[in-house]
Formats: sequence, C-alpha cells, structure tokens
Amino acid sequence: MFKLIHKRPFVASPKYGNFLLGILLGWMLSRLMHGWPALRGTFLGSSEWPIIESTDRSINLTESVRVLCWVMTTPENHQEKVVHLKATWGARCNKLLIMSSVADPVVGSIALPVEEGRKSLWNKTREAFRYIYERHLEEYDWFFKADDDTYVVMENLRYFLHAYTPQLPIYFGSKFRYPDYVKQGYFSGGAGYVLSREALRRFYERALGDAKHCSTTRDTEDLEMGKCMESVNVTAGDSRDQLGRKRFLPMEPVFHLTSSITEDPDFWYNQYSYYEPLYGKNCCSDLAISFHYVPGKHMHMMDYLIYDLHAWGTSYDSPPLLREKSIQEALTVAGPYPISTMRPTRTVETTTSTTTVTVEESSKNIPTS
Repeated sequence: MFKLIHKRPFVASPKYGNFLLGILLGWMLSRLMHGWPALRGTFLGSSEWPIIESTDRSINLTESVRVLCWVMTTPENHQEKVVHLKATWGARCNKLLIMSSVADPVVGSIALPVEEGRKSLWNKTREAFRYIYERHLEEYDWFFKADDDTYVVMENLRYFLHAYTPQLPIYFGSKFRYPDYVKQGYFSGGAGYVLSREALRRFYERALGDAKHCSTTRDTEDLEMGKCMESVNVTAGDSRDQLGRKRFLPMEPVFHLTSSITEDPDFWYNQYSYYEPLYGKNCCSDLAISFHYVPGKHMHMMDYLIYDLHAWGTSYDSPPLLREKSIQEALTVAGPYPISTMRPTRTVETTTSTTTVTVEESSKNIPTS
C-alpha cells in the first residue's frame, strides 16, 4: 500500500487548483487590508500631514468640537454687516451670539451694559465673556470672538481644534508682539481668537476681578485680552500649519496675497507680527481659518468661492484628522522671529547726535483690531 501511494502522489486538477488559489489570494488580501492603516502611516509618514492610525471620516466635528461664536458689533452695523455674517459663516457655528449695545430683534443682538465707541471695545469684550460664562460655559468646548467684518471657515477651525482638549488653558489667533506689555504675545481682535473652556473659566474666575493685571480703564481690546490671559497662565498657542503658514489672518485676503515686506517694511503688520509674515501664494495655510476686513456683502462671495465654485477635473483631498496633542506638545510654543531681519538697522545723523533706529523702535502705535 505504501508503495502504491508513493508512486501515485496527489496532483490537483486545474479545476481544484484555481479554487485553492482563489482562497489563498483572498486570505492574503484580507491580511493586507487589515494592516493598511499601519502601512499607510509608514508610507506617508514623511508627508506634511501627521498621519494617525485611523482616518475615520464618520467623526462629526460639529458635534465633537462645539464652538460658540460671538460677534462684536454696533447698532449701525446690524444691517450693513451682521445680516450677511449670519447668512454665511455664522450659521455654521454651534451657537452664534451678536453682542451690541442695543437689543435688535431683526438680528437677535444682545444689549450689553456698555457704551459704544472704540474706547469701549475692551469693556464690551469683558462683558461679552462674562455673559457667556454665566450662561453657556458647560454647553460648548471653545469660544470664538470675532468682529463684524471677520470671515471664518468654521470647518477649518474645528479641524484645527480637534487636536486640543478644551480642558487646556490655551487660546489661539493671529499672534502679535508687544513684549514690554505682554511677553508671550497677544492675538489680533480682527482676525478673531478662540478660547478653550478652561481659558474662559480662568478669565472669568481669576482675571476679571484682578484690576492690577486685567485693567478696566484701557481701551486696546486685543492687547488687554493678552495681558489678562498671561496673568492667569493661559498659553497663547501657535496655530500655524506644518509649513509655518498662518491660519488666522488679520487682513483681507488680497492684502496677504499681493503685498510684500519689501513694499513697506514699516507697515505695522510687518513690525508686530509675532511670526514671520508671509506673502503671495505662500501667505496662508491651505486650511486657513479667518480673514479680517471683509465687507458684509463680500461674505457671500467668500462663501461661493469656498463652498460652491469648482474647477472641473480638480479635487481637494482633505488631510486626516490630527492626533490629539499631549499637554506638553500643546503648551510648547515657538518663540518670535527676529524682527531685525526684515532689514538692517539704519543710522540717522542729526546735528546733535547719532541715533541707531531699528524697525521695532520706529513704530509708535500699537496695532488694534
């Protein structure tokens, strides 16, 4: 019997051979698909986008990153600006509050107990955050302040914030420098800035009542906000993308796209920007969050260009969600770029003395939103 079997080894017919080959290929394919997320991270690890193990597109950022937006405005801008803001980007906030000095049922504005005028911007900001803390603190994760001529891409704001827990004492925006007053920098009011829940808690519970470090008498809203945040150890975070491009922009899009440092080195934005101001097509992140000085009706144009206009044959592959940052990663912030690199210091000859003037010293005005 043994010899018989030995002389006649089993040879599968072509019919059974194809069947077995199919099973083998199916098993190999299933193993490959099972290990794809890890392989994808290996193959794409050198990309500009940090890769996470899962790129689950089913995550609803509108629900997982809850943002309350509030807009600072005046009665004369309710129809000129606010109605357009509400019809465009404001509708994408989880909640939108219009902060004014008059309760206008047409736009749903809230009357804060403040006077109007530029000197009242800081007190209006204080009262707005007081109102929000007392009524909405636990309902939302992040609290975004904007002007009535700020345009915001809410999807990009949520995408960026997804990597941070709202329990961190941190806030983000377009960072300016004024080291004699705020060492860590402060954020442009016009580009908008967003506070975590913990940052808002500290502002209300510890900063508002501290007149020494959080003044009620000054009128530069964004600078004072930076001073208050620094006094209660809220970090002014770095919101730039992986290429160093800004996400919060303090001017209108055309300015950032067409201007240059060499055009006017003394322009306040060049002097006060905490990080190097970039211009041209490299000015802004592909996932920019906000722009300032956008007229009311132009917000509809921005909406159309971002959400409705398409170039046939092209598409944009959205990057995966960023992994959640550790506390150390989130609170570690790059320092400012050396402003003296914009141009050499210059020597000014006078009849009585010789004075060396740097770009930083040449400005006498603090930029405001």
